[in-house]
Amino acid sequence: MPLATTTETAVIKSEPLSKYEIDRNERHATSQAGSNAKRKAKNAPRRDDIARIGLFLMLMQYRGSKHDGARTVVRKAMVDLLTDAGFSATQAGEVFDKMVLSVGVDLDRYFMLRRIEPAVRNRWRDRNGLPALPNRSAADTE
Repeated sequence: MPLATTTETAVIKSEPLSKYEIDRNERHATSQAGSNAKRKAKNAPRRDDIARIGLFLMLMQYRGSKHDGARTVVRKAMVDLLTDAGFSATQAGEVFDKMVLSVGVDLDRYFMLRRIEPAVRNRWRDRNGLPALPNRSAADTE
């Protein structure tokens, strides 16, 4: 089943929400806020965090593999899944190839946004052929 596109998507009606819908949305927001607070208190990763790290690992393995047959199988599986999800096979292949080339920079950006310390980031930068970050102390920044 292909993904919905803008031509297939139903027009969003701008009707006011019913009292039931408003109550449901408020209960959902309250529940979600409580769930997020518990997860943050435990410092637990979200599903998106695990998926993103899994993607980075798969791309790094793909890039580092010397076995062309295995690389072909992985690329074909990824493009086929994206095609089945309704995306163009050509575009899916191009995006995959671009992500393989930029996986080190993308992972470093993710770690930077998560405020991971430079020593940990430098290990990943080294594995991906990126230059090491400068080792600055607190005195250097003042």
